[in-house]
Amino acid sequence: MLTAILLLSLDIGPLLQRGVVADERICDDTGVRTFYARRDFRPAWDEATIAALLRAIDGLRVEGLAPHRYHRDVIARLGGPERDVLATDAFMTAAVHLSQGAVDPQFARPSWCPPPPRLDLAAILQSALDDGTIEESLASLAPRHEGYVRLRKALAAYREVSWEVVPSGRSLRPGDDDPRVAVLRRRLNSPDSRTFFDAELDALVRHFQEHHGIEVDGVVGPETLRELNVPASERVRQIAANMERWRWMPEDLGPSYLIVNIAAFRLDAIEGDRSVLSMKTVVGKEYTRTPFFAARIAEVIVNPWWNVPDSIATKELWPKQRRDPSYFAREHMVVRDGRIRQRPGEWNALGRLKFNMPNRYNVYLHDTPAKQLFARSFRAFSHGCIRLERPMDLALYLLRDQPRWTQAAIESDIATSTERTIRLTSPQPVYVLYWTAWVGDDGHMEFHRDHYARDAALAAALSGSERAGRSGHEAPAARPAVPGA
Repeated sequence: MLTAILLLSLDIGPLLQRGVVADERICDDTGVRTFYARRDFRPAWDEATIAALLRAIDGLRVEGLAPHRYHRDVIARLGGPERDVLATDAFMTAAVHLSQGAVDPQFARPSWCPPPPRLDLAAILQSALDDGTIEESLASLAPRHEGYVRLRKALAAYREVSWEVVPSGRSLRPGDDDPRVAVLRRRLNSPDSRTFFDAELDALVRHFQEHHGIEVDGVVGPETLRELNVPASERVRQIAANMERWRWMPEDLGPSYLIVNIAAFRLDAIEGDRSVLSMKTVVGKEYTRTPFFAARIAEVIVNPWWNVPDSIATKELWPKQRRDPSYFAREHMVVRDGRIRQRPGEWNALGRLKFNMPNRYNVYLHDTPAKQLFARSFRAFSHGCIRLERPMDLALYLLRDQPRWTQAAIESDIATSTERTIRLTSPQPVYVLYWTAWVGDDGHMEFHRDHYARDAALAAALSGSERAGRSGHEAPAARPAVPGA
């Protein structure tokens, strides 16, 4: 028996030392070695399980993952120990990609080979081989969140459609009679092909604008025309990229939580997969991008002082003070130990309410005196923190199990202009995300502008395109976000 094991180990063992088999990189050297060590280096796969694995790999397309990235063609044509090792690596890599994501959200590792798994993949694979459940085992590792399931269905649907390009030209608006209107009708699935822009078409255009983050005015101007003419193939890539972002999420988000969608300029309070509170947000500018991360809101600060970050003080405020020595006094700012602080009040850059959520980026949610910005469809104007359209509504939601804190009680505290910290008895999970495609509660697909230009790099990494750059990483922020208005 010992002799047989040693002979078999000569087949498998040497392959595990190379890191490359049949010119294919082994992504999880450690996991593959662990799997074969537990089997005394005996081969694991037979023709039936290989056939099941190939079907499972082909099925990854449904999840927005490219089958060719999992040694698919090489496994299909090879035999012997090389096929065995590649099959094992393919299963383990796919398992991690489905359960944790294929691309590192923080750009810290190569884009394709997985991070250290949270699961005992060797045990999962062995069980799947023993039970003949290769396909079922991999499928079970995909996210079960409703948002992911909706996108998976949308991905399949968008792969089956295409649409005409609406010709360029002057803006189209209600009352126009133009041959391009007939193409616009077909693009928006109108049942007729008339050339007159009537009220029915106006409603279709407004619906399209609402679901694409465009100012809802019923006019087919340059921005609306651009979004209408994004090819269906590009929407497929966009959906797949956002499915990957879902795979970065924890398996359990909690019974209730907040989602800040940076790309949509929106905050939602979620209970049971449905939004129970929604409001507009203002997020970081192109060069002070709001990062994506998870945290917990622990405190509501009434009448916050604004401790101005050094970067803002140096680049923006001190130059203003040097040009106008009355600037600090006029803006209710004081300097202590070389640091600038702004007093609480209606003028304060953080408004009247601030929501602390400890994180390594020092980003938080807050009120703002610049209410006029919420009327705009594009709202990337902050230094990285997240401004809220209706901060009082969020405060009342977060304090819903602390009955002392009614709106009247909070407003009474605001009237004092004195800073006060209210600690939440149950800190609220918050996920600051970057989703450019999702299916809304109304069942309609939503696509929003990729204003941080992250989709292309992520889609390239998922497909294996050389266009990904940085070994396929998503593009990081040009400089880190700083706490501020």
